[in-house]
Amino acid sequence: MQLMQTPQSFLFQSKRPPLAVLTFLAMLLGIGVGWIAGNRLLFLGVFSTGIVLVIKWLSLPLIFLAILDGFLKAEFHRKGFVALLAIALLNSALAVSIALLISNLFAPGKYLPAVFSGELKGSSHAHWWSDFTRQFSWESGVRLLTGTTLVIVMALVFGGLVLVLRGFKKSPVVDEALSSASRLTTRGLTHVFTALDWIVLLLPVAVFCSVVKAVGAHGFSLARGLAAYFLACAGGMLLHILIVYCSWIRWAGKISLRTFWRAALEPALYAFGINSSLATLPMTLKALERLKVSPSSARLSACVGTNFNNDGILLYEVVAALFIAQACGLELSLPAQGWIAIISVIACIGVAGIPEAGIISLSLVLSSVGLPTEALTFLLTIDWVLARLRSFTNVLGDITVGVGIDRLTSHGRFSRPPTIL
Repeated sequence: MQLMQTPQSFLFQSKRPPLAVLTFLAMLLGIGVGWIAGNRLLFLGVFSTGIVLVIKWLSLPLIFLAILDGFLKAEFHRKGFVALLAIALLNSALAVSIALLISNLFAPGKYLPAVFSGELKGSSHAHWWSDFTRQFSWESGVRLLTGTTLVIVMALVFGGLVLVLRGFKKSPVVDEALSSASRLTTRGLTHVFTALDWIVLLLPVAVFCSVVKAVGAHGFSLARGLAAYFLACAGGMLLHILIVYCSWIRWAGKISLRTFWRAALEPALYAFGINSSLATLPMTLKALERLKVSPSSARLSACVGTNFNNDGILLYEVVAALFIAQACGLELSLPAQGWIAIISVIACIGVAGIPEAGIISLSLVLSSVGLPTEALTFLLTIDWVLARLRSFTNVLGDITVGVGIDRLTSHGRFSRPPTIL
């Protein structure tokens, strides 16, 4: 059973060409048109900015309803769930650490020309960075609690209230109220997902317009910056897999790496091909079975934990946000970077399991910290590859967490296997 059961998107059922193919073709066409037209078609950037703005508006009710829905439908199974949260939290912290290390050590944003500095100057949230990095006053604190940040805080407050109400045992009034709230959030999520599905169909057009504007204004000098961004994201995910996941498997799970990769490579490659860790769930469960993980731990990790095991998306969001900040010429302190990491973690949980989760969650992160969301369509030019790497990483994370839960609950501090489902 999932913590958050999202409505099935028609994008997964459609027989149209894959979104990645359309995005790639749009990028190629945009490069050609931008090179030929030069600065005569820069006005097309308005269209891509509009699409991102609609996504940002829809992300506000989405994040609120998704987090609240998670609290309403969560089934906490004490020991196993505690082990899941502990492992997921540790993995998330390590993913953020790798992202921060790569971003600060190599600074991929410095290879990108000043494309977004104008958008940043016009941003009404940009000034809070200086307030946050110099001193945290009540005034700057109030400014932080605006937009997406306020929505997240409200969702967590209401979620805490739900947990309190669930503490009343066998109360018909409370049960009926929670059941009604659950139906309302599910209905609301269905409507938001339907709207997002239609907007996602326009993403290739947004990519085309963004590439035409970027190439027309800056030529091919952007290629080096995009290459640095891609290497930072892909390299970070590779390090996370080889260091964090392989350490869990070898030292905590006591499983040889050859055995692990023999079982895990098939679902990971399948997730890479279809760009969905959620659709890979049956193969993930079979891989855990081949690794002799108990069915309860496997279901806890792959079904419930898929809402928490999003290290690929988390690492990508932090790298992307810092990349844009560096491209804008911002020098972010460690507290400011930590705030980006916190928002990224919450956004990952809130949008887990939905189509194009990385795009939606990144728009949440950028709008929360005052960075220009106009940069989103520019990054989408190569996101069709990074999205598959994120799915590849997330599936390996689900398998790794399953092994870790089984080890902790069966052979570690917890004496008995968890009872779930």
